[in-house]
Amino acid sequence: MATCTYDNPSTMARECWQDGTLLYAYSYSVLAPYAKKPIPREYFFFGANVGPWTGGKLYDDANAMNEAAKEDEL
Repeated sequence: MATCTYDNPSTMARECWQDGTLLYAYSYSVLAPYAKKPIPREYFFFGANVGPWTGGKLYDDANAMNEAAKEDEL
């Protein structure tokens, strides 16, 4: 199983991916208030809790965003 979190500068969203499927996406404007404090766990998917927004930053396995990752699991 491939997973990753990506701060996508094109969409200005923090995206949480697993095996080619976008699980969650949070707008930068939603995350901005948490730039200097932790993201509350009770409000956000745990994969989004990787620290302050950094446009273009990829956390974990980039292959998680590829549709081919699903086929590898079959």
